[in-house]
Amino acid sequence: MADSELEAIRARRMAELQAQQGGQGAGLGGNSAESGDKSQQDEIRATILAQALDNMARERLGRIAMVKPDRARAIENMIIRMAQARQLRGKITEDDLKDMLKKISAQNDQSTKIVVNRKTYDDSESEDEYDL
Repeated sequence: MADSELEAIRARRMAELQAQQGGQGAGLGGNSAESGDKSQQDEIRATILAQALDNMARERLGRIAMVKPDRARAIENMIIRMAQARQLRGKITEDDLKDMLKKISAQNDQSTKIVVNRKTYDDSESEDEYDL
């Protein structure tokens, strides 16, 4: 799809979402605006991901989201940033998604490091004190 077509689709979708926002009950209070913004953002995310991923990659991302939602969210954020920066040449395949997962795993492995220091005691003298 050409960039102009994508922009037209996005503009049309935003107009639809804004019309739905305006048509919803205005007397629901301040909380409806926040939930409307969140649902609107979720719909935009879903639209961008649907355009950026092929079917197999979308299925794999769904399976990842069931097991590790935080990792799936990180992948989604990466894809959305790439789409907004126009770095995507075509649809992301399952192999591309695997590569992204490897990159995120490598970043997490480097940032998380646990060091355990165990103290050792010389128990040779204490054994003589206690007759067991």
